[in-house]
Amino acid sequence: MKSTVAVNNLDLIRLLAATQVAILHTANHLNIKLPAVIFSILQYFPGVPIFFFISGYLIYQSFSNIKEKKLGTFFINRFLRLYPALFFCFVVTLLSLFISGYLETQSYISKDFFTWVFTSLTFFQFYNPDFLRAYGVGAINGSLWTISAELQFYILTPLLFLLYTKYKKISISLAFILVLVNLLNTFLNEKSSVAEKLMVVSFAPWFYMFMVGAYISTNRNLQAKILSINPLIYLGLYVVTYFFALEYNLGTGNNINFISFILLCLLMFRLAYTNPSLSDQVLGGNDISYGIYIYHMPIVNLWLFCKIQGTPISFVSAMLCTICMAFISWYLIEKPALKLKKIALRRYT
Repeated sequence: MKSTVAVNNLDLIRLLAATQVAILHTANHLNIKLPAVIFSILQYFPGVPIFFFISGYLIYQSFSNIKEKKLGTFFINRFLRLYPALFFCFVVTLLSLFISGYLETQSYISKDFFTWVFTSLTFFQFYNPDFLRAYGVGAINGSLWTISAELQFYILTPLLFLLYTKYKKISISLAFILVLVNLLNTFLNEKSSVAEKLMVVSFAPWFYMFMVGAYISTNRNLQAKILSINPLIYLGLYVVTYFFALEYNLGTGNNINFISFILLCLLMFRLAYTNPSLSDQVLGGNDISYGIYIYHMPIVNLWLFCKIQGTPISFVSAMLCTICMAFISWYLIEKPALKLKKIALRRYT
């Protein structure tokens, strides 16, 4: 039986965040204009910052729950959550390249091909070789840059645990330095040089988002205070700040400004524990959010290569295929892999 703390709506929130990313990417690349109301709602709740916050909250708890802080157990658990589905996604992507006939149209050497294989299956998912530039949007699975960032977060989690438990003042100072790095990345990074592009996929601009989630997970008094406030208050304040951010270009989307991000975190945390059993009632303990996130762009790219775009059926079919792949991945790959975890915040049967 789950503890009260473990019963929450984070899986449902994460699914909605993944769906937000998938819908906006699919509609944008397939040249589909969404209804204004739907677009506005989706625009106001950027999925990636929500992912990073939830990841910080859950991953930090996961590390805290490991006795004697055995790094091997922690990293094996993280591997089991990310890599099995990531490997399967790569196989699906590779099959789509062969079946579509795209690879037959390109000239490339084996070194380039195997470099792409290596980077895709290790830590450098943001790498995209030249021979794939003419396929779809030009990036085989551009969403996977966040996987590289997440892996960096995982590596830094033991250090973050040390800072939070032994050097809290230093950790707070570090968080504000990273907020500054995020601001510099948002407003000054032109993404023209290799160094500037690598900055975007590094932990530095995003790690403060992870730290906010981790900090909330460590502070029960703060959690109680957050939960004591009506979620509509958080929602109202968030919408106002985000509106001004949109109007005056103060940082939105993945580059959400600090004030709006904090309010978004408070809102998400409050909703996670509002009718906390809702997620299990809706999802039945299943979690297809990761699948929605990693499979949607390979499908979009295949559709573009096959010239399936610009019509409602192209959008609907791409989203349905994404959902189907997410379910297949969950039941055949992810759920069996998660059962192998030695220590987990939840058990899958």
